[in-house]
Formats: sequence, structure tokens, C-alpha cells
Amino acid sequence: MEWDDFMRDIYEEYIESDDELGENSYATTQEEDNATDALLEELYTLHLSPINLNDLRIVKDAEEQMINTKARLRQLPFLSDQQIEAIVYYVNNNYPMQSLGELMLIRELDYQTRSRLPLFCYVGEPTVQNKDNILKLLRYANHEVIARTTIPFYTKDGFLDKPQNIIDASPNKIYRGNNNYHSLRYQLRSRQQKRSNGISQQLIAGFSIEKDAGEDYFDYLSGYVMMNGLGKIRTLIIGDYKLNYGLGLIVNNSFNLGKNTMGVLSNAPISRHGIRPHASTAESNYFRGIAIDYSLCRSAHLSAFVSYHDIDATKDQNSAIPSITSLKTDGLHRTLLEKSKKGIVQELSGGCNLSFFHRGLQVELTGIASHFSIPLKPKYNTPATEYRKYNLQGDNFGSIGLFYRYMTNRWNLQGEYAVSFSNAEDKAMNIDHPNNGFAFVNNLRFLVDNQTSLSAIVRYYNPKYATLYGKSFGENSRPQNELGLLVGIATEPWTHFHLEAYVDGFIFPKKRYHAAAGSKGIDGLLKMTYSPNQKSSWQLRYRVKSKEQDCKIEQDKTELFFNTRQDLRLQWNYKLNNYLTIRTTGGFVYRWNADSNDEMGYLFSQHIRHERTLARQKGRQRIDVMLAYFHTDSYAAKVYTTSPSLLYTFGMNSLYGQGINAVAMFSRSLSRNLFAICKLSVTKYFDRNTIGTGLDMINASHKEDIQLQLRWKI
Repeated sequence: MEWDDFMRDIYEEYIESDDELGENSYATTQEEDNATDALLEELYTLHLSPINLNDLRIVKDAEEQMINTKARLRQLPFLSDQQIEAIVYYVNNNYPMQSLGELMLIRELDYQTRSRLPLFCYVGEPTVQNKDNILKLLRYANHEVIARTTIPFYTKDGFLDKPQNIIDASPNKIYRGNNNYHSLRYQLRSRQQKRSNGISQQLIAGFSIEKDAGEDYFDYLSGYVMMNGLGKIRTLIIGDYKLNYGLGLIVNNSFNLGKNTMGVLSNAPISRHGIRPHASTAESNYFRGIAIDYSLCRSAHLSAFVSYHDIDATKDQNSAIPSITSLKTDGLHRTLLEKSKKGIVQELSGGCNLSFFHRGLQVELTGIASHFSIPLKPKYNTPATEYRKYNLQGDNFGSIGLFYRYMTNRWNLQGEYAVSFSNAEDKAMNIDHPNNGFAFVNNLRFLVDNQTSLSAIVRYYNPKYATLYGKSFGENSRPQNELGLLVGIATEPWTHFHLEAYVDGFIFPKKRYHAAAGSKGIDGLLKMTYSPNQKSSWQLRYRVKSKEQDCKIEQDKTELFFNTRQDLRLQWNYKLNNYLTIRTTGGFVYRWNADSNDEMGYLFSQHIRHERTLARQKGRQRIDVMLAYFHTDSYAAKVYTTSPSLLYTFGMNSLYGQGINAVAMFSRSLSRNLFAICKLSVTKYFDRNTIGTGLDMINASHKEDIQLQLRWKI
């Protein structure tokens, strides 16, 4: 499998989780985009540093190394614990592995999983003991620098020249910087050195700077230094970092695969665990300070962290006492108003995690506490905003939870129970301690045989349960105000045929966004993949989701009715020869709502790729061309299309109306160490004369931009 194909699969499953933003006043679309950036960053880091499967051999002097290698395998979201244990069992009974072709002999690995593993694993000589010091680690380290820019060939309303008197009267009607995007990223990664105690030692460091379109300077700077394998100190990081423990109810400011077949059926709704650097250009949802993971003994670890940094927020201008109404997470500072929200709140957070594991049992206790310099008081003084009354509020809040995991050859049971608390009270609205709530999630997976597994996920998130960094499995964007049960199956009934399906029923006990009373819904998905040979593959995806939402029945009266959306997608991949590959995709959307007419949308796209190896530059050259035609009745019936993308970026577009979307990308190794990418994107609409609204409006029916990226690596 090609890297781009893998990322397309991951992102389609991620974006189709269709989280309901607006459930919390501090959740925005940009926050979800930041999460996908983190997802790509972490998976791409694993792709650049593949795992040697022969390091899974269990020997007396290298048990810790085997444990660390298994932990790295758990970072892959498509691997279940049973599959990881099956790989470990095979390596120890057939050591040494000679090639990745031996993965076919592991019955627990289906065709799709085997095709993905070569992106992250290799078979080589076991890592040998080395007594190199830090200076030698730096001497033989790999360095990577990536520069990126985006140049649009259109002008949004916020960039148009306006008379000075209009600017003086409305200073927030203009962007203060130019319309180009720039970013620069650097990372140092030393080779892994096996110490005498079997622990792999590695040094990782890096920084990122970014300027968004409309900003007048590079306003974002992030950096970190991380060391692994310092004796009993498993991980030590100084700078910007992310955390993930348990199933994410307490803290998970990394990515969350959400409700998708990969997370549901691999028994891994949360795919990463522990401490890792914040290396992306996402300007929110991370910690800044120091974190450490310390080994108390072979079966117990203690992690602790402390963080202090400035965060963006919106002040309440009508309050006599200083307060903020919401957190700003998009990282944009283009107008004077957006600049006035930058870094106005200081956040101090700290916590710890105690983990114990023995044979198939793992138990964790996690706690976190946070303090804001200015209290958070969301507004919910109108009927339309009353659903916010249980949103996170106050200036002191935190949570504590217990996670467990028990695994046998066929059974895998894991879950987390948590409570949240804050110092907020609202006597005027008759709400005592609005954030003192309880939540739990349990995940059960049963391996029927080597080809079939059954899964069930039950969760309950009290309406009062609210956390700053919690993110787990569910229908909402955050674990709050939800009760649900999901059952799923993954099976390979015939050779080269893979089937995945789930049905999820959920209830929202209290008011929510677009629902003025308690509501309910159901979600189902069926995915079938047929790969008759290495040249061809077919994939069919069907999803239906129906949720109760407010529908207007009279002038000022609404009632709850089901809003139903059905998505059908068929995709065909075919490799014509060693150089040429094609991908054909067709999609159809049907939406029904009680207060509007039935709406439909469809999409047809064709992608052609030509790739060849460059012997002199010891690299490759690739040309991608993609053309998509779309037609939808409304924004609610929008369709998604994937396109070739730059490194560390996703090529996903949300399209509605009628038009075409075209992408042409050329990438080439200029030398052994230098790699360049040029991407041209064109979107033409047939049903409108303007694109966008407000300051982002383009006074034309088309838009074009070019993206350039250079990567230097030694």
C-alpha cells in the first residue's frame, strides 16, 4: 500500500465520524482540523522510523526492549491487541524473520492489515547493544527541514484595498497581513541505541513556526526536546507535548479516531498512549512545560507533568468582573479583534498517571487539575443557548479516573470510569456544581476465530461531566450528555474479501445543539473490501445516520423530528503497470428532514498517478492528476473528496453546489537529500458568482491556489 492511499483511508474513516460541533462552546471546526494534523504527524513519524519486528524476540537481557517495541505497535490504530500478541508469538517461534512476506503465515492478520504493516515495519537484524553517549547520538542523528508556502490566485474580501475612512470606522473589516501561508518545521531524530538493560535510547528534538494567511508575521512558535531510555526514566520531554491515558476520558489532546470501523473493530478507540511531542502547527490543545515517565519497577510506571502557557479566549465585555465566554482554538490572528483574543488567559495544569500491568491485566489511575487566570463563564441566557449550561466553567477544574484492560487469547475487555469537578456555581440558573459529573466507557471484543471478531462498546457520559482535555469514543465531539451502545463485526468470510459493520444507538438526556429537549439517534455502517489480486481492489461503503433535531412546525414553535442522511460510496483502484495507477470513485448522498424537501448529492472523481524511480538522485518522481465533478442540492447534502497532498497535510475537500474540483501535483527528488512538491488546485462552481461569506468571500465563481513544499533530510 502507498502512503497516500493509507492516509486517504485513515482520513475518510476519521472525517466520516461526523462529530457534532457546537455541543460545547469551546469546540470549533479548527479544533477538529488540529486533531487531524496531530493524527498525520504521529503516524508519519512512525512511518519515518519503522519498527524492526525481530526486536519482538523475548530474551532475558532484552525484555524491556520487547515491551517498548510492543508499545510502538500499539500506536498503530489498525492493530488490535490480539494481532500484536500473534505477531510476538510468531517472531518468538520462528526467529529470525526473513521478510515481511511471513506475515501471511499469521492467521490473525487479514489482507488489509498485512498491506498496511510494511509502511511501519521492517525485518532486519535485531538492535544490538551500544554504549554511545549523547554526543554520538547527536553525531549520527537524522535531520529534517520542511518549508511550505501557499499562494492563492484569488483575493478574499478581507484582503481588498479599502479607503482609510472605512478602515477607521470598521477596523475589523480587513486582514492585517498578506494572503500567503508560510510554515517551517525542523526535527532531529537520533538512531535508537540499545543499552545494557535492554532499553532503547533515543533523542528527538524539533521546532515549528507558522504564519497563517491574513496574519502580518510568524505568530506561532513551538519546540520540544525529548529523550527516551535514560535509565529508569523511560521518557523525558521539555517544551510542547501531548498526553493520552486510558480511553481518553481524563486527558487525550492527541487525535481520536472517533466512531469509525478502525477504532470500533480493532478495540482501540484511542490509539496512542503516554507522552509524545507536539510537533504539528496546531496552535491549541497541547501542553507546554515538562513531562516525565518513570519506571518504578518492571510492572509499574509513574508519569507526571506540569504545564503553563497562554491561551486565546473571548472576553465578556458586559461583565463587571473579568471573565471569558469561550476559548478560541483556531489559532487565527488576522484582524484586530482576533489579535485582541490572543494569549489573554494563563493556564496552569498538572497531573500524574500510575500504571500497573501483570500478564493480561493492566490498571491505571489518572488525575489532572487546571487553573485559569480568568474564569470561564459561557453564555446560556437565551432558549437557543440554554444547552451550554453544563459546559466547562469556572477557573479551577479537573478530573480523576480509573482505567482497566484485561486480555486473553479470545477476549479483550477495557474500560475507564471518571469523575470531573470544578468550582463553578450558578445560583441564578439554579445550577449547583454544573461540572461535577460521572462518565464511563467499556469496550469488549471477542475473537470468534482467526477471521471473525465481535465488538461492543457501551458508554455513559453524564451531562455534568465536562473536562478541558477529555476526548473519547462517542457521537458528540466531547464525552458529555450521552448514553450509547454499539455492536460491530469484522470478518473475512472468503479469501481477499473483508467485511466490517456496526450499529450504534445513542440517547442525549439533556438539551443539545439543535435539539431543545432530550433526543436520540441511530448510526450504522457497512464496509466491504474485495482485493482479487495485488493490482486491483474494490471498496463499497454505506452509512446511514438518523438523529432527532429541532424542526419548525409553526412561526415560533419547533418539535423534534429525525434528520436522516445516507452515504453510499464505491471505489476502484487498479495498477496498470509498474508506473501507472488509477483510482475511480463514485459517491451518492441522500438527506431527509421533516421541515425541508428531500436533498441529494453525488460525486464522481478520477485520479491518475504516474510514478518512477530516479536512480541518480536515489529517489522518485511522481505526477498526480485528479478531477472531480460534484452536484448537491444544499450544504447539508455536501460530499467529500480526497486528493493528492503535501507531506504532513491532508487532501480532503468538502464540496456542495455544482462544479468541478481539479488537482495536479508534481513531486520529485532533486537530489539524495532534497525533495520538492508543487500542487495546483482549481475549483469551479457553476451555480454561484461568489464563494464564501464575510471577509472570506471571493467575488468570483472559481478559485485557484498553488502550494510549494521543500524537504531537506540527511
